[in-house]
Amino acid sequence: MPSKILLKLLLLFSFCTYAQSDCPDAIIVCGDNNYSGLNATGIGVQELDISNACGSIENNSLWLKILIKDGGTLGFVLTPESDNLEVDFDFWMFGPDVECDNLGTAIRCSTTNPLNAGIDYNITGMNDEATDTSEGPGEDGNAFVHWLTVENDETYYLIIDRPHGSANFGLQWTGTATFHDVPVFYNPDNIPLDMTQCDADGTDDESTAFNLTQYSEMFIGDQTHVELSYHLSVNDMITGENPIPNPESYNNISNPQTIYLRMTNTATGCYANETFSVFIDDVLLPEEPEDLEACDFEDNGIQTFDLWENNDIITNGDSNAVVTYFASQEDAENNTNVLGRFYQNQEPYISDTIWARMEYIVGCFGYGLTSFTVNIIPPVDFSYTTEIVDFTNSKNSIQLNMASGTENFEYSINGVIFSDDNFFGNLTPGIYTVYVKSKDNCKTIEFEVPILNYPKFFTPNGDSVNEVWNIMFIRYFPDAQVAIFDRYGKLIKSYLGKQQGWDGTYNGHNLPATDYWFKLEFNNGRVVKSHFSLVR
Repeated sequence: MPSKILLKLLLLFSFCTYAQSDCPDAIIVCGDNNYSGLNATGIGVQELDISNACGSIENNSLWLKILIKDGGTLGFVLTPESDNLEVDFDFWMFGPDVECDNLGTAIRCSTTNPLNAGIDYNITGMNDEATDTSEGPGEDGNAFVHWLTVENDETYYLIIDRPHGSANFGLQWTGTATFHDVPVFYNPDNIPLDMTQCDADGTDDESTAFNLTQYSEMFIGDQTHVELSYHLSVNDMITGENPIPNPESYNNISNPQTIYLRMTNTATGCYANETFSVFIDDVLLPEEPEDLEACDFEDNGIQTFDLWENNDIITNGDSNAVVTYFASQEDAENNTNVLGRFYQNQEPYISDTIWARMEYIVGCFGYGLTSFTVNIIPPVDFSYTTEIVDFTNSKNSIQLNMASGTENFEYSINGVIFSDDNFFGNLTPGIYTVYVKSKDNCKTIEFEVPILNYPKFFTPNGDSVNEVWNIMFIRYFPDAQVAIFDRYGKLIKSYLGKQQGWDGTYNGHNLPATDYWFKLEFNNGRVVKSHFSLVR
């Protein structure tokens, strides 16, 4: 006998949705399944009369068509989902091999009423313990009759009726007879069945042709005597009526839309159900654009941006896609107030959000939206101070200290190689051009830094070589004061950095070859003292 396995959820859903209250619409009993959640509602056409065995008529009925595969004993237990004894179920069994329009007299039936019969349960059915073949109505019987002995390939009809109370019920088969197998929808790789397409048929109506049959061979596999049909409703799927006439090219009528599949064994009438949905996807998926930044070259917080810089990024290089730009999401959705290629931000130093709408030139209808910002990079403070070590032959250095933080800049003394290092060492005396570049690449400044030193001697002998002594590169400090003294501390010469140095004379007379001392005073208070030689 069929094992006690609950019927697939989808089948249960079908039973509860469609009223099989008439014999021609009977549920075909197939497979190794017990039932739960069955509902008997309404009578449809009255197909019983009071003169039939057990004496009653249809009130709220459900019909089952039982196809026997292998003969044996056939019984069942019907269990209401409520143990309230006012809930009363009756049943009649017709067969074997009768037709709906000529059922004859029931061969098994029970219309016992639990309350009238004084029994303390409301289950009913057929089993091997009962000896009677019919009982009822009312107080007659104990709600069970003797089960059937059935033969191979016979057909029976079971009608279940609920004259009193309100409750669903379950049905458990007993005995040794078996039913014909239910067809199986094969999907060995668990492929998602839902189908998604874009609307590419030339009419923007969220409808296009779907090939509903693309998985038909997979569904059927090696099963024989089965056929697939596709339906627009649960009822049509259950009855097998109104199949979609052109499932290879079906235009959906809603978005999304559920399609109901019926796989029927043409030899036994057993069938299985499946569903999937078809979707029109009118949302294109643009790539994520880059935010656009511009330097504040005019120092006013306003700049012009080329929005088309994001075209290839958004379309991922697809030549069939076009991008338009908008100042708001609403404009982008409605395709109104399209911006031009070049866009100027509206307020100084305030980021603007730009919306991009991507569409296909030909093919799928629909669009995709994305957004990015345009930003003005605020100017960086290039104020700086320098720490200079000079007046050595080769161990001089320059260190830059930026007011806004050295980490915001890169540094160079050749204008080619930049680094984060703001210290330059092991320098010989000379004029160095120092470059400072902001890391946002908006601005680079350059300036000269003199590394000072002084000659240790000079030779004012009229040969036009080394005729004048002076601090090297002191001209970069035009207001610095230089004073020269003889060995006794007498002031020989004083001059400013912007003036010529000393020619070795005093009051028009050549001074003797010997050592002389100098004192250099800068405006910032720094003083440098040392000595040098006059050689003749």
